[in-house]
Amino acid sequence: MHGEMNSAQNKDDLVRSLERRAYKPIAVDSLIWLRKRLLQLETEMRWEDRLSLFEEFFPNDAMVGRT
Repeated sequence: MHGEMNSAQNKDDLVRSLERRAYKPIAVDSLIWLRKRLLQLETEMRWEDRLSLFEEFFPNDAMVGRT
């Protein structure tokens, strides 16, 4: 029973975290840094790192239901 409550609490925390991220505007300086970093990762052919970084800044709403 305790595991079920903890799991529900973790999901609530995840939802709150995603909502904060989804509705919080991204600063221009952060976008400039992101663009440079994405280009660097692309140049280095580090596709998985590039994808992870992109998804961190722009979470895919379709993926939220899978967690």
